[in-house]
Order: sequence, then structure tokens, then C-alpha cells
Amino acid sequence: MIYLDNAATTKVFDCAIEAAEACMREHFYNPNATYGSGVSAKSRIERDRRTIADAVGADPSELVFTSCATESNNWVIGCARKRPNGNVVISAGEHSSVYELAIALRNRGIDVRIVPLTSSGSVDIEAFKRLTDKNTTLVSVIHVSNETGIVNPVKELVGITRKSAPNAIFHSDGVQGLLKAGEPISSLGVDLYSASAHKLGAPKGIGLLYIRRGINIQPFMYGGGQERGMRSGTQNTPFISAFAAAVGKFAELNDSVRISAIRNELAEIFTANDCEVIGCGKNSGYILSVCVPNVKAEILQNAVHDKGVVIGKGAACSGSKRGNRVLSAMGLSQKQIENCVRISLFSDTSRDDAVSAARIILDCAEAIRSGHVG
Repeated sequence: MIYLDNAATTKVFDCAIEAAEACMREHFYNPNATYGSGVSAKSRIERDRRTIADAVGADPSELVFTSCATESNNWVIGCARKRPNGNVVISAGEHSSVYELAIALRNRGIDVRIVPLTSSGSVDIEAFKRLTDKNTTLVSVIHVSNETGIVNPVKELVGITRKSAPNAIFHSDGVQGLLKAGEPISSLGVDLYSASAHKLGAPKGIGLLYIRRGINIQPFMYGGGQERGMRSGTQNTPFISAFAAAVGKFAELNDSVRISAIRNELAEIFTANDCEVIGCGKNSGYILSVCVPNVKAEILQNAVHDKGVVIGKGAACSGSKRGNRVLSAMGLSQKQIENCVRISLFSDTSRDDAVSAARIILDCAEAIRSGHVG
């Protein structure tokens, strides 16, 4: 099986499995207990927090563990400071965990402004300037699009926000950007940054929220005061350990230049076969969105799966919804959207596997068009 749906989730590294198992078998103590074994478990959490912080470019005190990036995003949009006469600015390219909550806030009477996307898939900077003003209290712009892999100029947008809305908090959804966009969190200038471990070779069910020192945000969960009182609940020590192990392994294996070269070669192959690559500009190198003419994505996805290739057709968490809000915001027609598939790579993706998969996708597409499949 050639797995090319890594933007949805990644295969868990063996070292991450081993780290989690060791915690469950040997270091299972409650890290908030005051006896020696509990204190040792707490020490392991802090060691793992430092490992992750060092890798992503943050101070350990700035990282709070959550269950996933959806939780982190909901925490930010729901709990970051908002004034009655203030406004919230997000982009049209946000993940649903930001976008849907922002729309819910709008329905409650909050002034929510949505910045359009350019045809390339990035945030329209001129529109961002127009929509951000002195009354803006919260900005959220995704770092790397989970649909196209396009990298937004977050650092530039932060600079614009600091001038036009100096009191605003700036958040970025970094699920597809953490360790993949080549930018440490601290270099972006953001106040808040969300991430999820299962995009990096760790299990599902663990994520983080970066909270820059000096930024005040209300706690998301109240209770025993864990995670410095910001996110109560007994910490998931096995998955925190797995997260740290996966981050180390990803950094060891990852070669962004090689991955980008594979993506670019695939783009050339598809373009040469009358397919349209969606989203032009700076790309993380891990995601390729392709419109395959006259072939519905779902039919193609199932056909190539039968041939041993796994690809996506947009954000997995929106799989039950018709259409694609982000691609539509880029100006794609419904027909184009129906024909779009998403190919996403990982640190262990080989060039030969990726090229073989591209050939299988094209062969299956031709078979579908000729009526031999589906």
C-alpha cells in the first residue's frame, strides 16, 4: 500500500509506540500525585515538553498540552479576549474548527470579518489590511492550508496587525505547518499557535497550544489546575511521551528539500497529463491538490485504493460535507471541486512510490473516463 493521505493522519512511528507503551506499562502513575513515582511521571512530562519546545522553537513554559488541534483552536476562538465593540478577523481558508466557531460567534452578534483568498490560495493581503482595524481584538490565519499546502505569510500578517490593531491577539492554526514550513514558532511573532501530534507520526489524541509569554487567555478547562491552571484534567502521559519521540524522529528523517522535489515532480507529471494543480505560490512541499478532469474525486479515490494507493479528496474531517469551502473561496467551480484530489507526503515517502502512485492515479482516471471503472 502506498499511503499518500498524510495530511489526514500519519502512520505512527515505532519509537512513538514504544514510548507510549513504556509509559502505560512502567510509568503509569498520576503525574499530579505527590509521592515519588508521581513526581517522576511529572518530570517525564516536563522533559518531553522541553524536547518538543526545543524542536518547534518555543520555551517549554509556552506549551500547553491539549487533546488535539481542534480543541486548541476552539480554546482560542472561544476564550481569547473579545470586546463588545470589537471585531474578529479570520481567513476564508481556515480549518472548520476555526471557521465554524467564528460563524457561531457571528450568529451571537460578534463582528466577525472573513478575509478572502486569492486564486493562488493564500490570504488576500490588501483585503486583510482593509478588514483589520483598531477595534480588532483577535486574528486567526492558518499557517499552511490543509487543502492545498499553500503557506500564508504569517509573519507579514502579524506585522500588519501590530500596526493596525496593536491590542489584537494573533493566532495561527499550525497543524500542517509545525516542523514542515521551515519556520520556528518564535520566528513567526504569533501570540498563539495550535498543533496536532498525529500529523507528525504520533498517535491521535494529543495536541498543543503555544501561548506566548505575556499573553493572557482564559483557561479552557477548569478543575484540578493541571497545565499551569490553563487546561485541567490528568495529563495524557503516554501520548505526550509519544509526541516527543515522534518530533525527534521526524526531525531526524525529514528532508524538506527532498519532499518538495517529489511534490514538484508529481505536479509536473499531472500537469503534463492535462490535470490542473490547485494553488500556486509558496508551498510547504507536503501537499499537492490536483483537479483531474472529468473524473469525480470520490470515484477516483476508491479506484486507486483498490490498486493499493491511498489519497485524499480534501480535509478528512469534512468528508461528509458536499463541496469544499476553501477551494470555492479560491474561485474554483463546483465541477472543478468535484474533480479535486489531495495527495499528501510525509518524511518517509519515497520518490519511487510517489511517482508510481501518480501513474496509477492517471491510469485509473483514464479507465473511469472510458467507462471501465465505476
